Amino acid sequence: MTHASTASAPRAAVPGDARVLAARPLRAEARLEETSRYGDDLWLLTPAWLRADRKAHQLDFALVPPAHRETAKLLFYALLIEDTPPGEGPITIASIRVYFTCVRRFLVWAQDRRLSLAQLTGEDLDAYHRELTGLRMSLSGVYRQRRAVRLLWAYRSRLTDLLVQDPLRRPLWQAWARANPRRYDENLTDRIPEHIMGPLLVWALRWVDDLADDVLAARAERDDIDARPPAHPDPLVALQAVLDDFRRRGQPLPTAPDRLAKGLQGTEVSPNFSYLARLAGHPQYRFSKAGPRRLIEEAARDLGVDSDSPLHHRVQGQIDGRRWLEQISYYDVGQFERLLQVSCWIVIAYLSGLRDSEIKHLRRGCVSAQRDTGGGIYRYRLHGLAFKGEGVHGAAATWIVTAPVARAVAVLERCQPADEPYLFAHPRKSANHQCHHVAGRVRTGGTTIRDITAILKWINTYCAAQSRVDAIPETDGRLPHLTLRQFRRTLAWFIARRPGGTIAGALQYRHQCIQMFEGYAGTSDSGFRDEVEAEEAFARGQFLAELGADDARPKLTGPAGAEAEARLAELARHTVFDGQVVTDEARLRRILARHDTHLYPGAFVTCAYNPDRALCRTPADRADQPTMADCQPLACRNAALTTANRQALAGHLTRLDDTLAAGDRLAPYIRHRLEEQHHATSTFLTRHTPETAE
Repeated sequence: MTHASTASAPRAAVPGDARVLAARPLRAEARLEETSRYGDDLWLLTPAWLRADRKAHQLDFALVPPAHRETAKLLFYALLIEDTPPGEGPITIASIRVYFTCVRRFLVWAQDRRLSLAQLTGEDLDAYHRELTGLRMSLSGVYRQRRAVRLLWAYRSRLTDLLVQDPLRRPLWQAWARANPRRYDENLTDRIPEHIMGPLLVWALRWVDDLADDVLAARAERDDIDARPPAHPDPLVALQAVLDDFRRRGQPLPTAPDRLAKGLQGTEVSPNFSYLARLAGHPQYRFSKAGPRRLIEEAARDLGVDSDSPLHHRVQGQIDGRRWLEQISYYDVGQFERLLQVSCWIVIAYLSGLRDSEIKHLRRGCVSAQRDTGGGIYRYRLHGLAFKGEGVHGAAATWIVTAPVARAVAVLERCQPADEPYLFAHPRKSANHQCHHVAGRVRTGGTTIRDITAILKWINTYCAAQSRVDAIPETDGRLPHLTLRQFRRTLAWFIARRPGGTIAGALQYRHQCIQMFEGYAGTSDSGFRDEVEAEEAFARGQFLAELGADDARPKLTGPAGAEAEARLAELARHTVFDGQVVTDEARLRRILARHDTHLYPGAFVTCAYNPDRALCRTPADRADQPTMADCQPLACRNAALTTANRQALAGHLTRLDDTLAAGDRLAPYIRHRLEEQHHATSTFLTRHTPETAE
């Protein structure tokens, strides 16, 4: 155990005018002399957040107890200037902001006990640890809190108030870590259930493929109205021209929608003066006088008033053969624009596996198509930046994607003005765009989560109004709360499980898997291949554990049937309790990692892998798993047969029978080979059926 007495001397006082971001790269528009100083109680970190989806990061030391404020400042100054002691690495701006909250929590706890860091004993640290673990906090959250406390010990040579003991050396802290091992190869993110992901993706694709044209046409009309010059210098003349146009078309005057008019106009529905002013090209205040109001009220008596302020655009998009809306309101355009943008995000995220940071940095022209000699597209490449393990600036990366992703990118390019390079920049009419110098140029992760919630609500509201049955299922009367990481996690799960069905227009998961793996092979830090392989291994383990727990199933047959049964029995010894397979996923993953059966279920055989006799491997190739694509099931001694395998072989025999029945049309050599295959398969299957197997 290292004590304060053995640590190096504490740091000298930091000058109050020292720039806390002096060692950090800054955004192009930021100037170092305008950044926060050490003496400030509020440190703005946003100038050092280099990604386009930046947030307003800050450290507010006014929230830290005064007795510990200098300690906190010294710690985070050292973190920001990367003055790291031996054994510690640099920490990103985002992580520093997270650790600030954790350190502040610990310092407030210490202040409540009237204790300095130097006065904290091992028993005090144990008491804090018990308080942490007693809270309803995730495992990763507890690890963050523990890590924050240890930062105070690791950086003790940079502080004036020194933590005496390394908290991670305390027996209680070590025992908790042993009982809650943090496995970095486990993805603890919950996947999105199939009954939610299915309709959500279908609706997102509808927005991209069927509704986008209407939304963009409505937006163009709205922008034209907002930018309309005065129809005549005299407001009365301009207004009269607008009202005459309504009379010529026999259209009722517009009114504000209920959500805007409520509480403003009482129970009486009246014309929308603001919208009429926009149509006339004049500010609204010019129509508040008696003359314009009289003209509007006369027209309202003649024409009546509408229930909203519809645009002229005639809706073209259809859902199941019917127009999705009769008309689009001027006031709904902004909402529809956001829903269209988040629909594109859902399609890209789920059908590519990109992280949110990678999606948010996609730029105009990021998709390129590769064509064959006939001009047909056979591959789409998506070019962008990867940040995982690539530093604050990111690194150029390329992904292989499918056609729906390319279509979503094309829609986003139409959504953004020609002078806006980022596809997920804030809509020009949004409040976030008006203050993007503070909030960031593109939409943040938190904003996207809110937009996902908004589209879930819109889908269910629309389905209720249209009596549709493809709404998003609710749980206990509430819509699901989805996070951004869940989409990548769910895709990995579906690829690994490869359900027999198809999704959104016959886009097969296996096809998605092959294309994505081809693209991700060039991005070593993407981790997606590892995620899918981990899911495949877990799916295999789950299947085998359930197979071993089924005492009523027929025994495995085949050359390796007895060995496969022995391996299943050994696995069941660890995974089955009281006749039931372990249901806790994290626990089952740990068991399967320690007790791998090396059984690999396939369509025609289940491989009881032994590299010494595997025909799918060369003598020089001693890999730890088979290559199922090169399997020789009728000849390999590793082959075992489940009931499903025998049914698959029987189905294959039936197909061979049908082909040989039309033997007159087959070339002699092909017929001969098919007859050999039929004979070998039939003999193998007969030998290894439960009734005849030895």
